[in-house]
Amino acid sequence: MKKIRVLLISILLIASTGLGCIGSPEETSPESGDITIGALLPLTGNLESIGQASQTALEVSQEDINGYFSGLGSEKNVEIVVKDTESDPEITLEKLRELDEMGIKIVIGPQASEEAEAVLEYATENGIVLISTASTAPSLAIPDDNLYRFVPDDTNQGAVLATLMEEDNVTAVVPVYRDDVWGGELTDEVKTNFESREGTVLEGIAYDADNENLSTEIEKLNDEVTSATTEYGDENVAVFLASYSEATEIFTLAQDYPALSDIKWYGSDGIALNEDLIKDNDAAAFAAETNIMAPIYGYEEENDRYMAIESRVEERLGRLPETYALAAYDALWIATFVDLDSVPENDKSIRLAMNTLTDTYFGVTGWTKLDENGDRENWDYDIWTISETDSGHQWERAARYQVDPGEEGKLIFVE
Repeated sequence: MKKIRVLLISILLIASTGLGCIGSPEETSPESGDITIGALLPLTGNLESIGQASQTALEVSQEDINGYFSGLGSEKNVEIVVKDTESDPEITLEKLRELDEMGIKIVIGPQASEEAEAVLEYATENGIVLISTASTAPSLAIPDDNLYRFVPDDTNQGAVLATLMEEDNVTAVVPVYRDDVWGGELTDEVKTNFESREGTVLEGIAYDADNENLSTEIEKLNDEVTSATTEYGDENVAVFLASYSEATEIFTLAQDYPALSDIKWYGSDGIALNEDLIKDNDAAAFAAETNIMAPIYGYEEENDRYMAIESRVEERLGRLPETYALAAYDALWIATFVDLDSVPENDKSIRLAMNTLTDTYFGVTGWTKLDENGDRENWDYDIWTISETDSGHQWERAARYQVDPGEEGKLIFVE
């Protein structure tokens, strides 16, 4: 661990001085100038849980970076301009334009894939580099674009979910999913991976994410599950849910249907560690009864810095943060030194600095090396479930899907 700490400090020191050769000295920022990074976060709406946790992690990261500069005797400070996307792709584009008008060319976010899809063309045309720590749709895995993602894409989550289902002896799955780029593509990955294991994925229910009343969809789900259990048996049928915070409504509606309560349910990173879900007694009770299993990207390997930063974010946030928020902590460190080392308003220079720094940076979430599409190369997943306690309900880690170098992934259950 001491070696890792020394390496991290060395990387930061090298980053602040070693890549300046990208541009001439006259083109780099003055020593006393502030560094301004934008952030597009869903502080309200269906993804507010991840957005609020990410904002808290960015605040902690900002404090640490400015403390680092102060310790060096530098007058530099990093400032963050946060815009609330309201979990809405159209508003996300409006907010990106506002950041662009302020001259901000490095932006952390957007966090949702549908938001990233909506702004990528504008970002590319205007030389803005985006660093998302929660977008996972496979269609956004594009080489040499302006979107970097500090998380793996959902080809991996689909494999993890299929492995979980196979482990539980599930043979037929009914999907319920948001009818958007993230929900549809994650469901496709689950289907591809589960069918490769000789499982069956039925038609399922795609719902409009803007629909505030999903009672008709849940009634249709009940009909499809009832038919499936007749054919395959209760113990062999499961529901896969690709949703955000609307999962609370879905679980509350589903509790009124015995057929939906008698089978297994699987979730995804869209609901893992969602605080509102466990605060709703009816929804949480249903999730606990059906033993919901929800994977989310987990830090690469346990390290002291992760535990320390997670504790600080948790104390300030008032709950356990999603791993995506800790990736945002790392993203601000990298964005800061990319800004220092690149030529201002030159996205090619920014991308060169990004590629160089992420190849060698070890942050609180581990090594940040990216693949040819600019997505996180190394990955593990934590699988979370909801349990009942004397004081209510809580999230607890049930298992981990771990991928060691040169080996196939394996499920490790918490004992």
